[in-house]
Amino acid sequence: MDRYWTHVVNCTSCNRAYKCLNAAEIILKVLAIAIIGVVAATKQGMISTATRIGLAILDVLCYAASKWLAHFVYAIFANTTTITHFQKK
Repeated sequence: MDRYWTHVVNCTSCNRAYKCLNAAEIILKVLAIAIIGVVAATKQGMISTATRIGLAILDVLCYAASKWLAHFVYAIFANTTTITHFQKK
């Protein structure tokens, strides 16, 4: 049985959490792409090397967080082996 269609769609709190987590995943991906664009668009002397390295690290962290969040959302909301909130005692 598919948990998403049997529970998450009908439960308002789960549905809201699912939508918010998916939105956060998209925001992280857009932020990662925007950081690459900012670094690529700036001239060599406008941003220090330390700032460029910091932005590159932030970019990798945003991308990794978006991938982890995608896996987390799938594991929690679509995987049928985890326990939903109404099954906990």
